[in-house]
Amino acid sequence: MSPTTEQDYQQIIRQQAQIIRQQQRRIAELEKKVQELSAQVARLSKNSSNSSKPPSSDIVKPPKLPGQKGAKIGGQPGHARHERPPFAPNQIDRVADYRLDRCPDCGAAMRPMKRPPRTIQQVEMPDVPLTVTEHRAHAAWCPRCGKAHWPT
Repeated sequence: MSPTTEQDYQQIIRQQAQIIRQQQRRIAELEKKVQELSAQVARLSKNSSNSSKPPSSDIVKPPKLPGQKGAKIGGQPGHARHERPPFAPNQIDRVADYRLDRCPDCGAAMRPMKRPPRTIQQVEMPDVPLTVTEHRAHAAWCPRCGKAHWPT
């Protein structure tokens, strides 16, 4: 039904004025709540790196589980290796050679390979004198498995 008299128009104006007052009160309440929440966010986002808070007040994050993103353990790709240079042959006191007769996987007879052995130089420091032992693990080929093996 459309208004027809001045009295109808005044009634509509009074109703709209009341709605406007209610909305203004609600806006004021919401603005106050926004200010409170903004202050709370600012307070909670502070840590020792962006405020004067001590590091002990920072929230400690749990350690990353294996498989999560981040650098892998050990040398990173492209990083230069850091190794101790091997002892010269005249500095080695004993040499221990290890060879495999049978394949550790299938038990087949092994054939020696013409590869240099994997070498680990072990230094033992008794009271006196120093003894250097070179352990050599010679590679052997298993024709059945089709793999190279070294003794461990």
